[in-house]
Formats: sequence, structure tokens, C-alpha cells
Amino acid sequence: MAGTAHPRVSGSAHHCARPYGGATCFGAVHALLDMRMRGQADSAGNIEADLAASSATSSTSSAGLLLHHKYTIVFVPHRTEPCLELLRSLGTLSQVEIQDMGLEFSVLEDDLLSLEDPSAWPRAFRDGDRTTLFRSAQALMTMQSIYGVFPRVMGKGDLANRVADLLVRQRREVLASEPENAAFSTHSSEIEALVVVDRGADLVTPLCTQLTYEGLVDEELGIRHGFVEVEATWLGAQAQGRTSAPLAGSTRRRQRLDGVHDALFTAIRDDNFAVVGEKLHRIARQLSADYEGRHAAQTVQAIRAFVHRLGDLQSQHASLRLHTCLTEHLLAATKAERFHRVLEIQQDLVAGVQPSSQLEAIVDLMYEEAPVHVVLRLVCLACVMGAGVKQKWLDGVRRDLLQTYGVKYLPVLLALERVGLLRPAVRSPIADARRVLRLIDDDVDERVPRDVSYVFSGYAPLSIRLVQTMCQREALMRRVRPTMPASGEEPAAATPVLGWNGCDETVRQLPGATFDFVQEATPKAAADGAVKTVVVFFVGGITYAEIAALRLMSRQTRDRRYLIATTSTISGNSMIALLDESS
Repeated sequence: MAGTAHPRVSGSAHHCARPYGGATCFGAVHALLDMRMRGQADSAGNIEADLAASSATSSTSSAGLLLHHKYTIVFVPHRTEPCLELLRSLGTLSQVEIQDMGLEFSVLEDDLLSLEDPSAWPRAFRDGDRTTLFRSAQALMTMQSIYGVFPRVMGKGDLANRVADLLVRQRREVLASEPENAAFSTHSSEIEALVVVDRGADLVTPLCTQLTYEGLVDEELGIRHGFVEVEATWLGAQAQGRTSAPLAGSTRRRQRLDGVHDALFTAIRDDNFAVVGEKLHRIARQLSADYEGRHAAQTVQAIRAFVHRLGDLQSQHASLRLHTCLTEHLLAATKAERFHRVLEIQQDLVAGVQPSSQLEAIVDLMYEEAPVHVVLRLVCLACVMGAGVKQKWLDGVRRDLLQTYGVKYLPVLLALERVGLLRPAVRSPIADARRVLRLIDDDVDERVPRDVSYVFSGYAPLSIRLVQTMCQREALMRRVRPTMPASGEEPAAATPVLGWNGCDETVRQLPGATFDFVQEATPKAAADGAVKTVVVFFVGGITYAEIAALRLMSRQTRDRRYLIATTSTISGNSMIALLDESS
């Protein structure tokens, strides 16, 4: 019937076909199944060869009916002109059907949308590829088509500014062809504003070690598209049945970290890791007490009620087993002496404490042959923070790093330099922002967080401070009380969105453009008591620590929520790895 090839955005493809109608046809299809991801030229050439092969090997059934194959090329997320041109030059384009699978935002959590495009970081920031910006604007346009025009658009960063410009331009084009389009001519009654921040405006945060539970899982094990690889023994028999098959040559399985169906994960994912152990202990005791309740079931009704709850208790037990094993793994990593040394260096660099001593400590770690990504993150952090990094010191570190870890890391060093992470810097504008935006919190409360700085045990992510400057100015100027005060008092009402007004000078010193404008459209009032939504979109990736900080901001007000959107999730390790893979 139909064989289908699925080129990704780069134009590479793999092929599959439904086998039927005899051994000859099946053999031809089997060959197609063995194809692997290749470049655009190979993809187009393979498709041409496949078409010829399928034509030559088509067989006739017992009824004398000639069996043909129809090929469809599905581009994800959209077709590329170079690939189409190559197919055209090979004379193949007319023999296949072309389709676009226009994937935009994927829903990872109730409050988290992602384009799931990790390569956006190296493509946009290193290669100057603007495809990601266009896709981002398209996805935001789709959101406007559903909810109405964003009344206000604000943001920080050169690439963020380009996304905002594309958003305005695409809306103008729609209205030029469809003047009566209500979705693009009326303000949204549900979305209060759009905030766009690109990764280039805050390169500090992803270089720091995340200290939330989900952030540490990403640091140590890596979370890809919501999945993490864990040992099969961590899951238990019931949970193993819901996961994928074991990975080839390994005892590990891919496990979904699902905040929708895993209540335990929802309860601990945004907590500072320092308090996770205590929470798990309390939950384990409660679960044990619930199991012991079966002994008190003396009547048929009580037994029936317990049996009815048994499935839920077993699910809770499987979840507790998984997160206990994950916590034990993370605990072993965080107790290591090197982990504490690295964390101390990071925190001192961010706080501007004895920068020369921190530079010496980084060199010592390199001579001890610490993992290369650890050293690279620290060197980049020192450069971005302007910790007195001079050209002579940087040249020496580059030389020693190549001699210690091998010349294979030369492309990575060049890529880091190109994106602005590896450069001499005696002083950084972030030093001034550190004081004005209160990036360092000496009175952080990790158990009952009052401020977003709890996600790094004292450092407030610069990107989140920028969002607070626009949307939560009062909370920035004075501490916000806990979300659930002991008195039972409700969270405070949201303060007005003020934009950059009052903080312009400090914010303009930071890298990238600063913008704030109102989109002209017919006003539409929100219902009384309605919860306002601010969409925060990150170009180039967002860390799980930043996601946790935005969730805290949502809990701190009773009538404003933050919907998080991003090109992908990212960490310091994945940033460097992506530059390495794409070099």
C-alpha cells in the first residue's frame, strides 16, 4: 500500500512500508526498513533508488493484480526548500506525495509547552540560523489564533526581539488578507501579556548547578523529552510494564517523569533537593499506614473499600520506589567532595567573592582531571560573570585544557567562543544587575521558599528576575510571604504589569535588545475574578530550575498564572554537548 519516509528538518529520512502480497514485495520493503538517518543528498538519492527498486520488484498476486507502492515524504516540522530542490533535480519529486507535519508546541505539563527543538540553541546562537525564530513566531501565532491577540509584548534579548517582530509581521499579513479575522483583531481576555526572553540575555543560569529535584535529575541523568533513563530495578514489576523495553545492551529503561499522573513527582519536583528526603520519608510512613489499614477492615464494605483503593496504593508504591531510588542516586552524587567544591566555586563566582581565588580553583580542578564538562562550565561562568578573566589566563586555560583532555575538544572551545561563553572579561554588566535586581539572597529559605533564589540556594536566576521586573515588581522590591502562610491567609493579589518602567537603565546594560509594546486591537475585558495568564517564552531553552521559579511566582498570587513556553529544556551539560555534537 504505502511506504512512508520521514525526513526531519535537516532533510534526512528513514523509510518504512507496509509489507504484503508476497515474498518479493516483502524483500524490497525489508531493505527500506534498514535505512538510517542520512543527509539531504543521501535522503533524496535513496528515495530515488527506492522508487526504482520498488518498481522493479513489484510482484503479481495470485489474482493477477499488480501491486504498487505509493511513497509519501512527511517533513517534520516542515519541508525545506533545499531538500525539495534536490528531489526535483533527481526527477523524484513528481513521484512522491509531500506532506508537512506542522508540529508546534508539545504539552509536557499543564503549565509547560515546548517546541522540543534542542538544536535551536546551537543553530540560533552559533550558526545564525533563524529557522527557530520563525517556528517560534508561528507557534505563538497559533496561540493568538485560539485565545486572541496578546495585549502586551515585552522581552529581553536580540533573538527575542526578532521573534516579537516576526509575530507582529505575521499578524499584519493575516489581517491584510483577512481583515475581518476576529482572533487577530481582538485582545485576548485570558492572556494578559507575552514575555519573550532569549538565552543570550542570561547565560549565567544554565551554567550553574540546578538544586531542585527535577533539575538535579536533569544534571545527573539527563531528561530528554520528559523521559529519563533509569535502572530497571528501580521501577518494580508493575511500573516496568508501563515503560519501554530495556535499552539495547543495557539494564536501563526509559521512564516518563509525568507530573499529570504521578502525584508524588508533582509534590517534590520543584523542591530544593535539601528537603526532598524528608518529604519522601513522610510519604512513605503515610503509605505504610494506609496499607496497614487493611487489618482494620472487618466488614464486607470495609474490605471492598480497601480493595477499591488497592490499585491506587500500588501506583503510589511504585512511584515512591522510583523516586526513592532516584534520590539515593542523587544523594550519592551531591555528597561527593568534588560536587561541593564545584558548587562553592559557582556560588562565589556569581556573588563576586574573591574572583582570583576562584580562577585558581578552576585550574586546580582541571589539573585533577575533573570531568571536562565541569571545567568548561566553570570557565564559561567565570567569563560571563566578568571575574577578572584576562586574555593571558584564558589562553593558558585553553592550552592546558587541550593538553589534559585532548585536541578533540578544540571545536567545542571554538564554538563556546563563538556563542560568547568563552571570552576575556574584566567586568560584566551583570555585576551591576546583581545589586539592583538582588540576584544574591543571603537569607534564602529552602523549606518554605519566599523568593525564587531557593532554586539555587541563594542565587536568583537573572532571567526570572527580569520577568519579575516586568510582572512582579512589588515582589522584587520586598519579600513575598509564603504561598501557604501558617495563618491560612490567601496569597496576595497580582500587581499590575509595569514593563521595564523604572528599571530601564539597569536592564539596558545587560546583553541584547529591550522591548515593550502594546498590540493595537479591540479591547476585550476579562470576567470579574478571572485568573490572568502571562505567557513566558524562552528562545534557546529553559532550565528546570527556572521552571520551578516561575511556578513559585504562580503560587505567590491568587489571580495570575505563568504559562511557560520554550524551544526546549536545557542544562549546562546539554548546552556544551549540543555545541560538541553540532561542531
